[in-house]
Amino acid sequence: MKGRLVSFTPLGANAGRLTLDIESDFRERYDELKDKELDITIERWYNKRSLNANAYCWALITEIANVLRTDKQSVYIEMLKRYGQGCLVYVPDGNEIVLREFKYFELDEVGQNGSYYHVWVGSSQYNTREMSILIDGIVSEAKELGIETATPDELAQMKSLWATENP
Repeated sequence: MKGRLVSFTPLGANAGRLTLDIESDFRERYDELKDKELDITIERWYNKRSLNANAYCWALITEIANVLRTDKQSVYIEMLKRYGQGCLVYVPDGNEIVLREFKYFELDEVGQNGSYYHVWVGSSQYNTREMSILIDGIVSEAKELGIETATPDELAQMKSLWATENP
């Protein structure tokens, strides 16, 4: 529920009266809760957007996994491999502990004194451009499987919100 703090009046060392303005018709709940002890949490309000780029990615990944009859994590990793941000990393023999720094990686080639691993960054670390590329790739994959996707205008709005939320 969205609202604003209006005033606080101290009523002793460990008590007070808090006045709120709320953007909701609370009359029914008020009658139900009046004079009862309550568990109250007050946090800063954030606009919960229905068109969230990350949530949309996972919704499509879930649909793709359902069509392919596989798990979401496997589809997510495949999408990272195809459309995500990654690079090749050389790890000298005996230094495989370095791979702990990467959540998503796979062996690419074994060399004489070490191995090459392809590593990918998870989408939570992406900037706007990188997330846009990932979304476009996932949408393309979903369309190929006959999965309904957002319109180009809806996608553009999600991407712009991602830019605002993840500068």
